Amino acid sequence: MPQDHVGPLGPGIPDGARSVGRTALTDVSFGVTTITREVMQPGWRWAEDVKPVVGTALCAAGHRLYVVSGRMQVVTPDAEFQVAEGDAVVIYPGHDAWTVGDDPCVLVDFSSEYSHLIAAGDAYQRRTEAARGSRGHRAGRTDVVADLRADARAGRLDSGAVEIVLSAVGRRSSRASAPAGLTARETQVLVLIASGASANQVARMLGIRPKTAATHIERIYAKSAVTNRASATRFAIQHGLIDPIC
Repeated sequence: MPQDHVGPLGPGIPDGARSVGRTALTDVSFGVTTITREVMQPGWRWAEDVKPVVGTALCAAGHRLYVVSGRMQVVTPDAEFQVAEGDAVVIYPGHDAWTVGDDPCVLVDFSSEYSHLIAAGDAYQRRTEAARGSRGHRAGRTDVVADLRADARAGRLDSGAVEIVLSAVGRRSSRASAPAGLTARETQVLVLIASGASANQVARMLGIRPKTAATHIERIYAKSAVTNRASATRFAIQHGLIDPIC
C-alpha cells in the first residue's frame, strides 16, 4: 500500500481532488477525520472564484488553517488581517479572502466545512446544468433539490452544507426583482452592511472605493426609506435578502 500520507493516525486516503476557479482542493481522510489541502493561485479571491459555486454572500464556512506557503488577506465584518507562511489561524464564518503577491497560497484546513460547502455547491450546479433543457425550470430545480437532500441523507453530501447552498440559491432566485428599486450592486451592498460590514469593509470586499461604498449606502437608505443600519437590516430580512439571527 502506498505510504505517501502516513502519519500518527495511520495511512491517509485521498478522497479526491477538485478545482473551483483558481482553487485546487484535495481531501485526505484519516478514519472519520478529514483535512483539506487548498492551493489558491495568484489573483484568487473567494468572492470571484468560490462564491459563484456556493452562492452565499460571504464564505459561510469556518476554518482551522495552517499556512504552508504564500499569503492571504482576510476580511470579516469585525476585522481585517493577513496570514502568511507558518501561521495557524481560526477564521469564523462570514468573510471574504484573497491571495496576496505573486505566489500561490497553500493551506492545510483542519475543518471540513469549506470542502463540504464546495462539494454541495458543485453538485447543485452540475445537476442543475444536466437538468436544464430536458425539463421545465421549476420541475428541474425541484428534482435537483430532492436529489441533493437524498444524497445528504445517504451521507454522500453534508446535510448542513446542502441546506446552506439551497438557501442561498433560493434567496438569489427570489431577487430577480430587487426591492425598492435597488440595483444589483446596491442589493449586494445592503446584504453586506446588514451582515455587519462597515463601509470600508464593503469597499475592500467588493473592490470599490470607500467613498463609492458610502454613496451606495446613502442611496440604499433613501430608496428603502430607512435612516440607519438597524432599519436597513430589518428591511433586508423582510425582503428575504438575509436570514434573521435567532
